[in-house]
Amino acid sequence: MRVKISYGVYVDEVPDEIEQLFDFVYEKKLKLENQLELAEKLLEERELDSAIEIMDKLRLTLAEMDNRIIDCSSIAQGYIEYQAQQEQQEQGEQDVRDRGPFMDSAGIDTSEPKPE
Repeated sequence: MRVKISYGVYVDEVPDEIEQLFDFVYEKKLKLENQLELAEKLLEERELDSAIEIMDKLRLTLAEMDNRIIDCSSIAQGYIEYQAQQEQQEQGEQDVRDRGPFMDSAGIDTSEPKPE
């Protein structure tokens, strides 16, 4: 059974975390290559029962890779959306600073501190 887990990392560490999670995919790729070679050899030797077993393992390995790629992609998408939101907030704050002094509805400048 596949379950979702969660844990926290600092925002600036998210790309590194995605990279570490993706290492799993690369490890499975190496396993996949070995399984493919073995399946091919078994098929050439007409050992179909054994080849079927290896093909089932190939499919499981592919599914594991696909699930991890989905996880990495989802995390990366969330990170990109977070960054875009942060940039929008920063741009909004900059826009407010660039507008100059503010007047309230009575025409009083509220942008400068009142003299004492």
